[in-house]
Amino acid sequence: MLLVMSKTNNPGVIRLRTAITDAVTPVLSVAAAPMDAIYHAGTWVADMSRLRAENVALKNQNIELLQWQSAAKQLANENKSLQGLLRVVPSYKNSYITARVVADMGGPYVHSALLGAGGDSGIKKDQAVISDSGLLGRIIDVGANSSRVLLLGDINSRVPVMAERTHEKSILIGNNSDWPTLSYLAADSKIEAGDRIVTSGDGGVFPKDIPVGVVTSVDKGIVKVQPFVDPPSAEYVSVIDFSL
Repeated sequence: MLLVMSKTNNPGVIRLRTAITDAVTPVLSVAAAPMDAIYHAGTWVADMSRLRAENVALKNQNIELLQWQSAAKQLANENKSLQGLLRVVPSYKNSYITARVVADMGGPYVHSALLGAGGDSGIKKDQAVISDSGLLGRIIDVGANSSRVLLLGDINSRVPVMAERTHEKSILIGNNSDWPTLSYLAADSKIEAGDRIVTSGDGGVFPKDIPVGVVTSVDKGIVKVQPFVDPPSAEYVSVIDFSL
């Protein structure tokens, strides 16, 4: 009725309407406060729910990124190992079969390692096995998908070698220790501690000039050699299909 009467532009009616509006507005504000609180609470809950969802998504993304980082580091290490193999592979026109060392079967009486490749990959008995540091040993057993390497330290290991500096030839013989010895040296041998030992190529089993180790001591005719390859640290190796 006030709205209709205010259309007449009666000053008294307009003043009355204004007074009533002034009186009612604070009451409406108080009455609306709970609704505003509920509205803001709902907005807060929605914001918290959205933030929680974003937090969960970021955590999942972080986990995924960490997994990718771990995979990238593993691939980088494998790539470094394989590049090391390329540096040590002799420049002969032979084929090379890369394999992973899947188990170290070393013990007090047998020093060997198991490879995850065998006859199906072209591996044969008596082939030389090298890592990125030098000679690891030779193949002694071959299966379809696995093969066993006799390590240099095994008592049954025999490798024709020579000293890089003096070119004296000898046989590196394992003794079930970390230091195989040189045998069949001349009485006037000039080999000294620190001399590098490489394969001589004699016998046609091992290619010539593969790094083997370094002489650690010469005492009363016993010449000990520290192999360049630490078998437990070898992850990837190359098997050499060597032929004269």
